Amino acid sequence: MHRIFIALFLILTAFTGSAQIKTEWKEGYKLSVLDFTAEAPKNREGQGQTYYLAANLDFGYAMSSYEFMLTKNFNKNVTAFFMPANSWLQEGEGTETLLQYAQMDFDLLELYARKFRQRLYEEKNAFSNPNFFQETYNGINAEMASRHVEMQNAVAESDSKGAAFHEQVLKEVAALAEFCKDCKPPKKKKS
Repeated sequence: MHRIFIALFLILTAFTGSAQIKTEWKEGYKLSVLDFTAEAPKNREGQGQTYYLAANLDFGYAMSSYEFMLTKNFNKNVTAFFMPANSWLQEGEGTETLLQYAQMDFDLLELYARKFRQRLYEEKNAFSNPNFFQETYNGINAEMASRHVEMQNAVAESDSKGAAFHEQVLKEVAALAEFCKDCKPPKKKKS
């Protein structure tokens, strides 16, 4: 009986643990059909294919007041990720195009993760309130939502407009290289 309970516990742990797997944005990582593991809704005749990328921007930290006072770089605490178990893609003729759109979505999320890291770095000082980030987070989310609408409009207009939008996002990501998750921004030089 004891072995059955342990086996059942291990199976349940494996099942619930796999549903919570997050894939973080990484330079050079390209989404594939295998990244979309949730079941896609049935595509009705006359409707185009679509996808859902369960992606989010996460920020969190746990530190003492003293550690917080001395911390300036929060890059490692901001993560752009998606959850394959909650993401789906309707396969068909347009699968490659959908993967390009999903990648653009994910790259846009990383851009705003980097912008958030940059603003945290610029706004944090020794005497900042521990909730100093909330207004910045809200602003970043509003900017990202606006930019997402721009992305959808570019994609709807033409493939070339969508590709140009994506290229611009990648340039902006590269311009914020020192705000990657594992990077340390350069200290400002005193004049």
